[in-house]
Amino acid sequence: MKAPLFVRPLTTEERQALQVGLRAREAFTLRRCQILLASADGKTATEIAALFGCATQTVRNTLRAFAAEGLSCLTEKSHRPKRVRPLLAGT
Repeated sequence: MKAPLFVRPLTTEERQALQVGLRAREAFTLRRCQILLASADGKTATEIAALFGCATQTVRNTLRAFAAEGLSCLTEKSHRPKRVRPLLAGT
């Protein structure tokens, strides 16, 4: 079994930004702030998922995004594909 995934210790500025994000209009930002703050308080991915009614994979994705991007993970990215292969090859 793998060790539980937790967010790294938050700086004072990051914690403040996440607290402000709890009042965001966008549900995406609100949910990510809730997840990150709960993880910083020592809750596991399973506990956070049950607490907020989301999948454990959503929690893990949020924690990994924060580790990679920092606070910029709070804004939703484009859903467009990065590249598109032609549908009709050879024509």
